[in-house]
Amino acid sequence: LMAAGILAFSNAQQNARDSRRRADIDAMSKAMEQYYQNNSSAYPATASSIATYFPSGSIPADPQGAAYNFSATATAYCTCATLEKTGRGNATALGASGTCTYGTGASANYFCASQRQ
Repeated sequence: LMAAGILAFSNAQQNARDSRRRADIDAMSKAMEQYYQNNSSAYPATASSIATYFPSGSIPADPQGAAYNFSATATAYCTCATLEKTGRGNATALGASGTCTYGTGASANYFCASQRQ
């Protein structure tokens, strides 16, 4: 019985961290779009450029301390988080050169967001 309780608690913690990751990636995506509007229709080259769009003055970090994946060009970006619960993401690989690799299924272990323009 105790083992089942520990497993349920562990699953709840993983789900909570994954929810936070999704919210962070969404917030970063919104900050990227705001930056785009304020800077001559161009996305920043680095994630640190959007830090001022957050109340804390810094970009969100993964709940377990790692930095989120970020890649961008002037016309595109992709920011991703690696999820703990496998197969529950919207992408099958981390983004590169501003492009997200969206997909579903057992290998969708990442939650990503890309440009909305």
